[in-house]
Amino acid sequence: MNKEITQQDVARFYDDTYYKSETAHAIRPLSHYHEVFDFLRPVEKGGTCLDVGCGTGPFLKVAVDAGLNAYGIDISQKAVDISKRNVPQASVVIGVGEELPFADKFFDYILYGGTLEHFLDVDKGLKEAVRVTKDSATFMIIVPNKNYWLWRVRGSYGTHQSEVKELLLDFDAWWSLFARHGIKAVDVHQDPWPWQSVEIFKYKNPWKILRRTLYRFVWLFIPLRWTYQFVFICKKQNSS
Repeated sequence: MNKEITQQDVARFYDDTYYKSETAHAIRPLSHYHEVFDFLRPVEKGGTCLDVGCGTGPFLKVAVDAGLNAYGIDISQKAVDISKRNVPQASVVIGVGEELPFADKFFDYILYGGTLEHFLDVDKGLKEAVRVTKDSATFMIIVPNKNYWLWRVRGSYGTHQSEVKELLLDFDAWWSLFARHGIKAVDVHQDPWPWQSVEIFKYKNPWKILRRTLYRFVWLFIPLRWTYQFVFICKKQNSS
């Protein structure tokens, strides 16, 4: 029988995988986080924003630059320490998304930048998101697509983070999950990173150049339902 995964196991995994160095940085460049954050705009300066699973703090940095009062929470103490150094203007604490240490209806914006799917209890995490956000709050939830075309071609699904926990759902299933918790998706975007990250001329090998060119070309026409990750912009069901 497989050992039941605990929050301590999850914290240890991220410490050992992503935050070995005290100078660890985000996997993607800061410009990417600015681009994705633009899906939330316009934002009201002076508003409160929570990044759940903030990592090294790139979304916190973008939120601060946008004039928001930024808060972050992460299961990894190492990540929290790095975030505090990277974004000293933000208030960052250690904790889990299923038990947010914040007051009811406190936040105007809440972000999940590829973190919700790794919660041990996703339903409890969404209940907490609803609890700590104002009725007028906006949610940005970035989650993986079970029907991602490249995974289907390869016959291999998910990332190495499935070692601890990774929930993979398709477009309709994510939409329905949010709706069950009173969270209404009002807009959905593709995560632009997969095609942006491909450097066509990284290698001089003609075959690799052709393959990378074709890969980027495919992304110009790929349907939303076959994309890698969805960027859901949501509101509470009872909001106007």
